[in-house]
Amino acid sequence: MNLNDLTGKTAIVTGAAQGLGYGMAEGLMEAGAKVCIMDVNPKALEVAEEFNKKGFECVAVISNLAKDESREDSFNEAVEKLGNHLDIIVNAAGVQRRYKSEEFPLDEWDFVIDINLRSVFALCQLAGRQFIKQNSGGKIINVASMLSYFGGYTVPAYAASKGGVAQLTKALCN
Repeated sequence: MNLNDLTGKTAIVTGAAQGLGYGMAEGLMEAGAKVCIMDVNPKALEVAEEFNKKGFECVAVISNLAKDESREDSFNEAVEKLGNHLDIIVNAAGVQRRYKSEEFPLDEWDFVIDINLRSVFALCQLAGRQFIKQNSGGKIINVASMLSYFGGYTVPAYAASKGGVAQLTKALCN
């Protein structure tokens, strides 16, 4: 039995047009999964095409994770593109804004929290509902950060949001 074989499995990876999400999506495809890249960056469409040219199965959905209605519509579109079945979701999307803590604008705080924490919880809910509907179970992988433990004078929203993701993940596992 090959524990790394994901042949026939489907996955959504947020923030996969670049960075860590890109690498995680690639790893899932190398293990045999069909992946939907969900990203606000239109580059996601090009990235999906590049993966397909390499022989992987990849689709893309452009999504603004900061907006509730866009996020849910995008999730549903991604599941549809994956054949109406989902096995794995990787919440890897994340943003960071840098300001001195005492000068950090509240609208920027809200933006970071909405993408890094609120969208993660909402996508966990949507994935959980999909797993229940399918009666199949599934895997949820949430990406936090070491900054959640160390903090950062110029990145308080990022540190707080990723700390929230770590605590959320622990809460969901209990």
